[in-house]
Amino acid sequence: MLISIWLSQVLFSGAVAGENFSPRVPGISLLFRIPLEDVSFYVRAGHLPDAFLAFSPDGGLLAVGTFLGRLIVTSTKDGRILWQKRIPEAMVKRVAFSQDGRTIYFGEQSPDGFIYAVSATDGHPRWRFRLADDLLPGTPPEKGDIYGIYRQPGCYRLKVLEDGDLLVLGIHSWPDKKRGYWRRLSRVYRLSPSGRLRWAWPREGPAELSLIYADSDKKGLRVAVVSTLPSDQLPPEYPYTPGTIYVLDGQRGKEVGRYRIPPLRPYYDRVSVWESVAVDPQGEFAVVATSDGRGFIIDLKKIKPSKILALGTPIMVGGLPVSAMSSYSLISPRREIYFQTDTSSIPYGLNVSGNRPAGPHPNANTIWAVNPRGHILWRFSAPFRFQGLASDARGKVLATAAGASARGREASHQYGVFVFKTTRPGGGLEKLIGYYPTRGPVFFHLALSPDGNLLALCETPYLDELGRQIGSYQVHVLKIKGQLKEARR
Repeated sequence: MLISIWLSQVLFSGAVAGENFSPRVPGISLLFRIPLEDVSFYVRAGHLPDAFLAFSPDGGLLAVGTFLGRLIVTSTKDGRILWQKRIPEAMVKRVAFSQDGRTIYFGEQSPDGFIYAVSATDGHPRWRFRLADDLLPGTPPEKGDIYGIYRQPGCYRLKVLEDGDLLVLGIHSWPDKKRGYWRRLSRVYRLSPSGRLRWAWPREGPAELSLIYADSDKKGLRVAVVSTLPSDQLPPEYPYTPGTIYVLDGQRGKEVGRYRIPPLRPYYDRVSVWESVAVDPQGEFAVVATSDGRGFIIDLKKIKPSKILALGTPIMVGGLPVSAMSSYSLISPRREIYFQTDTSSIPYGLNVSGNRPAGPHPNANTIWAVNPRGHILWRFSAPFRFQGLASDARGKVLATAAGASARGREASHQYGVFVFKTTRPGGGLEKLIGYYPTRGPVFFHLALSPDGNLLALCETPYLDELGRQIGSYQVHVLKIKGQLKEARR
């Protein structure tokens, strides 16, 4: 109820009602929806399915990769499906267009972990690259194993560089029955537009830990990779360590330096990150957000922090520490840095009873915009959990998924996306274009068309307190009002 009141006062939009409800939101309008597969089996088991979205360089096509292995290509003019293909025993994990829009690249998570290049016109195959040759093949999941697909080798980063090359990150994390412990293998690749391997890092073979995310400048001259958990039973002298940012020469695939992030003791005994490393378009700095609430700006020449921001680091509330995880980050083409802080929580490194904080962290549920020196440009806070960030090619539009839910006697659920015009003067509220509500949660991989006129998001269903499935597994394509006129100037 409080969330709906907040929305009505700030955005003049009400709660979502009805399966085919088309909200009228200031600044945003619905163009069409794309129904996806039936995922009710996974939803009943408590899982929210993945999806990945990408617009073509001219914004005329939208490619959708689904949890059940479909690649769908639609026209953004009318939502018509132009072609689609099904990849057996796979999830389409990442999707990207070539610079000229003629080729679609997509990476799967499957026993083979292929990277594919296909014609954007009709899906005709051009080449493929097998990650399992390095990361070892996976075992097809047994029927009913909802998490088995995540134990397959998969593509966790697929970025098209300015010269047409591809930056690829492959990860395989699984319980190795032969060795009797959990293994994690990762490797970063640079491929030519024709699928030829230019280099792979580490050079000696896959790292025995999760290189959870990677990014580069637009030319691929500098690559930043961040590591998390290692394989079990690794010797202490193993050359690659968790909680470390590795900086590579993107032309040769050679490590030029590393920075090991110190744990924030006594609250945390290790460093945890997610898809939170980003590299400046000009390759001068990188950023990474950590689950202890810190945001790092890394000088890529000195390979050490030039600024460490205390975004959601622990503070004392009611005699107990409370933190707000710093989850996602992005550097826009205008070189503005964006961080997000999550909901309030008790630091996981502490041995305390209960799992609910005594009170909220003052910086929880906040989007932060900072400049390369770490100075705060603007902030936006709301009673929502923000997940994922997307920018257009000019850095003038920013979008984020948002959700808020409460269970129990006063159960409530509110999901959707916030959209900002970053060039507007003022703070976060003044930059806000609008909020688009959905019935189900929005998956954190959003896509903005290069000109900033269109936004694509994937809604996923969930089970409410009565066991009813609410929402649909579908893509919403939205028009951002006021952008088309500016784009034509």
